[in-house]
Amino acid sequence: MRTPLTPLRPVLRHGYRFEALRYGPATGFVPEPIGLRIMATPQEAVRAIRVQLRANHLFGLTPRELARALHWSDQDGWVQALGALHRGEPCGFTLLLRGGRHIEWHVRPMTYVSLDAHAHPHHPDPLPVARKSV
Repeated sequence: MRTPLTPLRPVLRHGYRFEALRYGPATGFVPEPIGLRIMATPQEAVRAIRVQLRANHLFGLTPRELARALHWSDQDGWVQALGALHRGEPCGFTLLLRGGRHIEWHVRPMTYVSLDAHAHPHHPDPLPVARKSV
């Protein structure tokens, strides 16, 4: 038995576009995406930058850039970025790696359209009725 298809309804959603780009001589300094996601909250987006700063890129940093990365992720840089996102402004951070390479993180508030089958009222299946046992 075939069931009728339910049309998907467009729903306006708000989120935060997180992107990490790497630039280097091997790519002619053309940005190479290494991360692109849509996050639900500003806290998630800033947390992603902080985690990547602390975990993924510390080995290719000069001592000065290492200090900058740790200061941003552990001190006050991330607080300012979080405040900017709450105000609806973009934020970001750039690190210079050895050999002239660099990595940039950007987070931008965005509004996008999502297709959702549950965005409109529908009639759920009736709940089973409990019966007394005889």
